[in-house]
Amino acid sequence: MRILYVSDALSIHTRRWAEAFRDRGAQVHVASFRDAEIPGVMVHRLPTGGLGKAGYLLAIPALRQLAARLKPDVAHAQYVTSYGFIAAMAGLKPLVVTAWGTDVLISPNESWLSRWLATRAVTAADRVTTVAEHMNAAVVALGVPALKVVAMPFGVDIERFSPPAETPPEPPPLRVISTRNFAPVYSVHTVVEAVRLATGRGLAVALDLVGDGPLRSELESTVQAAGLQGAVTFHGHVAAPVLAELLGRAHVFVSSSVSDGNNVSLNEAMACGCFPLATDIPANRQWLVDGTTGGLFPPGDAARLAAWIERAASDPALRARAGQFNRGEVERRADWRVAVQCMGELYERLA
Repeated sequence: MRILYVSDALSIHTRRWAEAFRDRGAQVHVASFRDAEIPGVMVHRLPTGGLGKAGYLLAIPALRQLAARLKPDVAHAQYVTSYGFIAAMAGLKPLVVTAWGTDVLISPNESWLSRWLATRAVTAADRVTTVAEHMNAAVVALGVPALKVVAMPFGVDIERFSPPAETPPEPPPLRVISTRNFAPVYSVHTVVEAVRLATGRGLAVALDLVGDGPLRSELESTVQAAGLQGAVTFHGHVAAPVLAELLGRAHVFVSSSVSDGNNVSLNEAMACGCFPLATDIPANRQWLVDGTTGGLFPPGDAARLAAWIERAASDPALRARAGQFNRGEVERRADWRVAVQCMGELYERLA
């Protein structure tokens, strides 16, 4: 099978799909606005002329020509309002478009242009996949028949992300980790503020921030102003084995995002046995029962998050029970191997 992904080549999600189907024997190509090296996969850079979204108009004919040359058995565009749109306008068929979260939950409500981009992308697709069940209604609201929409979580490599052989030593310090990028939607400053509140009340915390983004310098300044330099470590982006190791030694995982599709970061932490604290939004409520398998807090509510961090530090039995249960949930509902199998079956039906 020849597969053409229309997606950001630098995204870990693009890489995972491309490598998975490469390993299944497919000939895999990626058309992307950004260049990257993916072993065994041909990456094709799409032109934008440095014009931002206006540059999509330049990419459309280039993508159409690429598809005419490659003749893929199936095209798969990831992220509705960018790559999904250009794949639709280029007339790629058969076409799968995957919604990641913000592209259907938030963007279509921000402007008529974003809604038009999203609508054009999803209505042209032969099948629309979402990364979580709660997103399906948003796609249907854009004019797609419900039968053409299917939830297909990205999933977790449960062999790589697994509880450590040795349980992390009990606090102090309480090891807290956040693996969300430093962009407004992820609200990582809420985590930093919660740690400041908790340490101000005498709790010893070691915070690992894994990720990067446009707000990094601002977060670093906030950490310095709060006097938390000794408690916070900025790791940047790390390879999957390093991420699994950091999660394995953490007691508590925090996801402070104000919006999400399926929270893969949360699933990775659950697979490693971390006690999860996450914003009280649909993406997280589908995985966590507040006070039992984790803790939920209102988006942006650092005080509530701080209270949860303090409770987690004082209740190792709660953390242990949640860790055992959550590992089983990920094995049952978010195994990456199952996701690849389901996507492969979809490709075969469409091809």
